[in-house]
Amino acid sequence: MASTRTMVYGAVVTIFSLFGGLLLGVIIGNIIFELTPGHTFQPLNPAQIVLPSIVALGGFFAGGAAWGVLLGRLAHATDRRRMAIAGALGFAPITLALALLLQVIEPIALEQFGAVIPLHRLFTLLFVPTAFLIAGVSAWAIGIGLRDKMLAQSLLRRVGFAAAIAFLIINLVMESAGWVVGAPNAAERFTMLTVMFVGDLGAAMVGGAMMARMITKQSRAIDPRLHRT
Repeated sequence: MASTRTMVYGAVVTIFSLFGGLLLGVIIGNIIFELTPGHTFQPLNPAQIVLPSIVALGGFFAGGAAWGVLLGRLAHATDRRRMAIAGALGFAPITLALALLLQVIEPIALEQFGAVIPLHRLFTLLFVPTAFLIAGVSAWAIGIGLRDKMLAQSLLRRVGFAAAIAFLIINLVMESAGWVVGAPNAAERFTMLTVMFVGDLGAAMVGGAMMARMITKQSRAIDPRLHRT
């Protein structure tokens, strides 16, 4: 029962901190942009988007920092600053880097393999490994924040695989339900964005639950007095 509560805690914390930080940053950044004089004119002045972009990125990093601190509680980590840095630097940079990389790779992959591999399969081949890397690297950073390299390596593998498998299963289930990336009228339904969002949500929940369970188990092994129920 305690293990189930811990996993639910990990899933909820992951969703609310990471997705919440991103959403909050985007909303505040958009408000700032809308209040900027001349934002309706084209082309935009680069200075008009700098502050909103910084605010949006700030939400990204703040969410990661909150995530690190909240997960650190499971291991009774006393250095909250270290956990905040681990959470922020573990999640935000890898996510942003892979998002930019996908922007470059997607059109190249479509041009090179689009004739032989359906678009929805290319989507799967690109985004499942992405889910693994984001979840795995983020989890690894939490392990480093806890000053446990062996735990960090284990988190990288197990949380990464759990998140990737979750994304894959959601992707295939949504395909069978008619949400096929690249299908006729897919653009009107925002199919790619919908599948990506739901897949990321599921990957975050499963990865967060797995991470919470592993962190708690490790801390209990170090000090059996912790987490008594």
